[in-house]
Amino acid sequence: MKTTMNLVNKDKIQQILKEMVDYAYENIKGEEVLLCMECCDVDLYVAADSYEPFIEALKENFELDDLGEIIDREAYHLLMRELDEYYVDLHVKSGYYDYFPAGVYEVNGREEESETNILAPKGVFLHLLKMR
Repeated sequence: MKTTMNLVNKDKIQQILKEMVDYAYENIKGEEVLLCMECCDVDLYVAADSYEPFIEALKENFELDDLGEIIDREAYHLLMRELDEYYVDLHVKSGYYDYFPAGVYEVNGREEESETNILAPKGVFLHLLKMR
């Protein structure tokens, strides 16, 4: 995990991100779901909205205002973009998903083209999609 900001709790944030990947997978395992890698189907901003421990861990790295909100929003967004890259990479390397790069596939005897990289729960679509 590479960030331009020196995180005071890097290990904690890494662990939480791994937990978030585990949680996301548990919610879709075995289902016929395709996750578009370029369409925000795997997106840290979306996932973080409902995962308070992650937001609290991030706040440990910033100065907060009187309401407990991060003051330097620009630095926060930069960090989130960097962490999002790591979050997506965690999904790909987790072993939970089959990865289908953009390209032409044969689906039920028909040729279909995917313009984006796709993740799917391991084994769910492997028998249907054959890359050409």
